[in-house]
Amino acid sequence: MENKRQLKTSILFVDDEEVIRKSFTRELLMEHFAVTAVASGSEAISALEGTLYDVVITDLMMPDIDGLGVLKAVKKQTPQTSVIILTGYGDMRSAIDALRLGADDFALKPCEIEELVFRIRRCLEKRSLLQMLSSQNQLLEEEISRRRLIEAQLLESDNRFRLALDASSNGVWDRNVLTGEVYFGENWHRTLGYDDTKAINDIESFEKLLHPEDRDRVLALREAHASGQTPHYETEFRMRNKTGDWQWILSRGQAVARDAQGRALRIIGTHTDITRLKAVENELQRAHTELEQRVQERTSELYQANIALTVLLKKREDDQKTMGEQVLANAGYLVTPFLARLKESGLTEPQQVLAEIIQTNINELTAPFANTFSTKLVRLTPAEIQVANLVKLGKRTKEIADILHLSPGTISIHRKNIRKKLEMTHQKTNLQTMLAMNQ
Repeated sequence: MENKRQLKTSILFVDDEEVIRKSFTRELLMEHFAVTAVASGSEAISALEGTLYDVVITDLMMPDIDGLGVLKAVKKQTPQTSVIILTGYGDMRSAIDALRLGADDFALKPCEIEELVFRIRRCLEKRSLLQMLSSQNQLLEEEISRRRLIEAQLLESDNRFRLALDASSNGVWDRNVLTGEVYFGENWHRTLGYDDTKAINDIESFEKLLHPEDRDRVLALREAHASGQTPHYETEFRMRNKTGDWQWILSRGQAVARDAQGRALRIIGTHTDITRLKAVENELQRAHTELEQRVQERTSELYQANIALTVLLKKREDDQKTMGEQVLANAGYLVTPFLARLKESGLTEPQQVLAEIIQTNINELTAPFANTFSTKLVRLTPAEIQVANLVKLGKRTKEIADILHLSPGTISIHRKNIRKKLEMTHQKTNLQTMLAMNQ
């Protein structure tokens, strides 16, 4: 059981609002994270001094030490710990500053637990990839350090051929600048796949094997060292081997004799096959590029999701407002007037009590919507709303007059006023149809 607990991702959650702190702590525990919750930036910094956390989630705006202060403390004490900033819409600039200071991600408050868990797992994935990349870089640096150490030791040798041969097992070269004579060691040829040491025996044959994109640079560096402009010669280039493929070579050289003017008389050096090393470098670069791409894609996905969520929330608010207006209008103009008439129709005392109870319940049901009642629903008078409701139910003018105890002429006037207020005066659309569409 103890081993399982150690495998859990440890999270330090920092927020000065107790409700938010307790809510997210409970939700994160349900997601099987190990959570430590604190109420201030100073408590967070104290917690960091005694415990190593995988992820720190901190509110941006806090009274004592804010989220940026917590971020700086985390990156100073445990740079490998991921930091997620919680911020409101009004603090977007501060959230961007937090990213520049090293924050791994941010979320806009209020946010759902699913979104926060998604960001936590993305941070953990990013850290895992960075650790892998760091491990590969370390291996590469160790390999380079090892080679440099060997070469530094070999520079102390007095024998130039022993120095060159010990510098690398891939080959040695010795160039007499005065005579133009050049010697390429046996291993030098074998590195490129040649068995015959006479295959490459002068500067011209060497230069022909250089990659066209590397040739001018290599020759310029060689001349710079020969003329005394540089203390040593070192470069990487591609050479065509016997099979026709390009092979990466690291070439290092040193002038062992110079004339009075400082021009080299003889230069010796080594060739080292670094094709595999270059492949590792390319793989590391590819991994780094893929990591950057994944981070950009995830960021874009999150941005789009935030936009969609905002639109859905706005639509939900609009729908709730419309529903409230309809409930309030229907209750106020389609129920209450008839209930009032019912009370005046000579009810018995028990019936009168029941009518009062109905009126009270209607008031309680419509009270939450009273503040959001839209003016567009009060264009019609109460009498016109009663007539409109009966028209919508399919009642004719005479039937409506009988129900409301009014003359058919009065009902006709109401119908004309309704069409005018609904801007239907010059339209052939049936009033009942239009009312049904706008219910």
